[in-house]
Amino acid sequence: MQHRTIHCLIVATAAAAMACATQPQPVTTTTTTSSGDVALSPAGMWMDSVGGTWMDASGAVYRGRGGMMMGLGPNEIASMSNANIVAHLTMGDSLEIALSQAGAARAQNQAVRDFAQRMVTEHTQHMQMGQQMASQAGISPMPMPADTADAMMATRMMNRLSNVPAGAAYDRQLMRAEVMMHQHMLHELNAVRPQASGAAQQLVDQTIPVVQQHLTDAQAIWKQVGGSANGNNMRGGRGMNGSTSP
Repeated sequence: MQHRTIHCLIVATAAAAMACATQPQPVTTTTTTSSGDVALSPAGMWMDSVGGTWMDASGAVYRGRGGMMMGLGPNEIASMSNANIVAHLTMGDSLEIALSQAGAARAQNQAVRDFAQRMVTEHTQHMQMGQQMASQAGISPMPMPADTADAMMATRMMNRLSNVPAGAAYDRQLMRAEVMMHQHMLHELNAVRPQASGAAQQLVDQTIPVVQQHLTDAQAIWKQVGGSANGNNMRGGRGMNGSTSP
C-alpha cells in the first residue's frame, strides 16, 4: 500500500509539472564520455539528456544550461510554511525510494545493489520519522502547489534509466542519478532551513548530515563503477568546481 501511494503521488505531481514546463534552452557546447554517459562538466551536469535539465555545481537545477531555474527559488521558499517544508521532505524521500527500488531490482554490481537497497530502507525510515515528528508537533504536511519540479526531474531520470539494459552501464548511470538526487536534495535542505521553525527545522537539521553521508557514499560507488569521468565528480558538500554548496 505504501509503495502504491508513493507511486501515485509521484505520477500525479510529475504530470502537473510537465504540463506547465517550458521548452529547454538550446545548448551550444556539449561533451560525451567514451562510455556514452550524458556529458559532464566542471560547471555541472545534465540530469536527463543533453539539452534537457541542467544541474549546476551547487545542486540547483535549470531548464537547459543557462535557462530558467527549476525547483525551489527564493520566492517559493519565502512563502513556504512548515507544513510545506515537511511535505517537500516527504516527497524527496518518496522519489529516492522509487529510484532505489528499481535500482535494487536491476543492478548487477553488488556495491550498487547494496547501496540502492540501503536507500530504500533508510529513506523509508526517514519518511516515517518525519511524519511522526510532524504529527507530534501538530503539523499536517501540505505540498505547495508550485513544488512540482523535483517529481518531474526524478521521473525523467527514472524513465531514462528504464531504457538502459541491465549491466555495467545501468549500474554506472544509476549511481550517477543517486549522486544527482542527493546533491540536489542537500542544496534544497540548506535553502529551506532558514524558513523552517520548530519541529520542521529540527527535521531539516537532522536530515542534512544524513543526506551528506548518502551523497559521499554515492560518489564513492559511482567512481568505483566508472563514473566521475575526467575527474568531474561532486565532492561532499562542495560542487564540482570546489565551491561550497549554499
